[in-house]
Amino acid sequence: MISSKSIHTKLAIAFLALMVIPLTATGLYGHFFTRTALSQQALDRSIHQVHLQAESIVSALQQVQGDALHLGSLRNFERFQQQTVAEEREFWRRELEQDFLELASVRPMYHGLLLVDTAGQGILEIKQADVDRLVASPPDAINTQNQPWVTEVLRQPLYGVWVGPFLIGNIPYIHYAFHLPDGVLVIDLSASWLLRSLPIRPGSDTWAMVDQDGGFIVYPDGFEPTSSTQYIPLMLENGSGSLETANSVYVYDTIYPSTQADSTDANQQAWVIFRQTPTEVLYASVNDFYRVALLFLIGAAIFAVVLAWFTSSLLVNPIKQLERLAAQFGHTGVAPELPAKLANDEIGSLTRTFFEMAHELEGKRKLEHRLIERLINAQEEERKLVAYDLHDGLIQQLVGARLHLSKCQRVCTQQTTETQLSIRHGCDALSEAIVEGRRIIEGLRPATLDDLGLATAIEEVARTTADASGWSLELDIQSLPHEPEKTVAVTLYRIAQEALNNACKHAKAKRVKVSLHNGDGIYLLIEDDGVGFDLRKLGHDGEGHGLGITTMQERASLISGDCTISSQAGQGTHIQVYVPHSLNVAPEPDLLIRPTEIPTL
Repeated sequence: MISSKSIHTKLAIAFLALMVIPLTATGLYGHFFTRTALSQQALDRSIHQVHLQAESIVSALQQVQGDALHLGSLRNFERFQQQTVAEEREFWRRELEQDFLELASVRPMYHGLLLVDTAGQGILEIKQADVDRLVASPPDAINTQNQPWVTEVLRQPLYGVWVGPFLIGNIPYIHYAFHLPDGVLVIDLSASWLLRSLPIRPGSDTWAMVDQDGGFIVYPDGFEPTSSTQYIPLMLENGSGSLETANSVYVYDTIYPSTQADSTDANQQAWVIFRQTPTEVLYASVNDFYRVALLFLIGAAIFAVVLAWFTSSLLVNPIKQLERLAAQFGHTGVAPELPAKLANDEIGSLTRTFFEMAHELEGKRKLEHRLIERLINAQEEERKLVAYDLHDGLIQQLVGARLHLSKCQRVCTQQTTETQLSIRHGCDALSEAIVEGRRIIEGLRPATLDDLGLATAIEEVARTTADASGWSLELDIQSLPHEPEKTVAVTLYRIAQEALNNACKHAKAKRVKVSLHNGDGIYLLIEDDGVGFDLRKLGHDGEGHGLGITTMQERASLISGDCTISSQAGQGTHIQVYVPHSLNVAPEPDLLIRPTEIPTL
C-alpha cells in the first residue's frame, strides 16, 4: 500500500489538482453559459415552430379570403344584382351558381358555399353531398333569416370577416363569413385542413387554440382545458411570447382570422394558438448536454488520474530504484552495478553520485575489514606470544619448583610432621598455580577454535565455565555448514567467553542457556536466570561496571554485527549476537602473522 505521505501520492495529487482545477472552471463556465444558451435555443426553436403554425393558419385564411373576394367580384354576381326581371335574375343566378360549383370543385376543403342578400334571403348554396359530389340547393330551400351570424356579419365593415364556431353539428367546420356590398358570402371551411400543419403525433406536447373570449376552439383528446385556463388572459394580453410554470412551458402566438383587421381594434376577432411542453422535454437538449458533459468529466477525471499516476510513476520509479539499490547496498555492503539507462536529469545525477559513493564506501569497508583483521590477528598473535612466554617461562619454572619440592619431600623423611605438611602444601599450591596458568594460556588462545571450529570451541568454553560455576547448562548448538572467517570466529568466541565470565562473576544464576544457529547470518544467544541488572544505571556507578558489555558490543560492531543486551533486576539477562554473512575478503599476505604452535603440556 502506498502511503499518503509518499512522493508518489503527493505528485499524483499535485498533477490531479493542476488538471482538475481547469476542468472544474470549464465545467462551471459550461454550466452557467451553456445552460443559458441551450435553454434559450430550445425556447427559440419552440417559439419559431409555434409561429410557423400560426403563419400556416393565417396563410390558409388568406386563401379563403382571396376566394371570397374573387366570388364577390364575379361579373355574373354583378349582373344578377342588376336584373329586376325574375327570369333574368334566375338565369344569372344559375350562371353564378356554376361559378360557385367550379370553385368548390377545386377546393375540396370547402364544405359549402352560401350567398345571401342584405336582407338575409338566400341566393344560392353549394354543399358537398359526399366526397366526389356537390349539390346546389334551390333558393326557396335556403333558410338564413333570423340567423344571428347574419346580423354579426352585417355589423362588420364592408369586406369585413366574421368567423363562426369550429363545429357544425359534429363536423369540425368553420363559418367564414365575408361582408360584400350587396350581401354576405359564407364559406364553410374544413377545420382539419386549416389545422393541417399541426403535428399528427405531438408526443409530449399539447397544441391548443382559444378565441378572444378565452374559449377553447381546438384541443386534443384527453386534454383538460381548465389546467391552462389561468394562463389564457396573459396570452391574450401579450399576443405572443412564452411563459414558464413549475412543470411546463407555454409558447403562444396570436392569429387574426381577418387579414384586414386592425390589431388595435378591441372588438376584432383573434385566436391564440399555444404549445404546452413539459419542462424536461423542452429542455431535453440541456439535460443531454449535462449527461454528455458528465460523461466527459468522468472520462477526463479518469484520464487525469491515470495520467497523473503514470507521470508521477515516471518521476518516482527512478527514486524507488535508487532506494532499493541503497537498501541492498546497506544490507550486503556490495556496491551495485550502475544501470545501463539513466536519465540526464537531477535524479540521474543523484543516482550516479550514489554509485560513486557506494563504490567509495565499499573500498573503505574492504580497507576497514583488512584493518580489523590485522588488528584481531595482531591481538591474537600477541595473546599467543604471551601464552608461549607463560608456557615456556613461568609454567616451566613452576613445574621445576614443584619437582624440587617433591624431591625434597621424599628425601627429608626424618623431618617433623609439621615440616612435611608445609612441604606438601607448597607442592599443592604449585600444582594449582600450574593448572591456573594452563587455564590462562588456554583462554588466551584456545586450540579448540583452530582445530575443531567455532561451534565446538563455544560448547567447550560453556561446559568449562558451567563446571566451574555449578550451573545447569542447556546447549542448543548447531554445527555450521561453513566455518566463518577467522576474524568472525575469534570475535564470536571472545563475546561468548566474555558473556559467560560476566554471568559467572555477577549473575548468581542457576541455569544458563547457550544457542548457536546459522541462517541469513550467525546467531549467538546466551541467557541466564540470574539477578539481572538495570541497563539505565549501568556505567554510572563510578566503579567501572559495564565495561564487559561495552566490549561485547564494540567487538560485534567491528565485524558489522549487532549485540543486543536486555536485562531487568530479578529477571536474568538475555544477550543476542547477530553477524551477517559478509564477503570472505582475503587479507593481504603482508598483513598476516603466521600463528605459532603452542605445545601441549
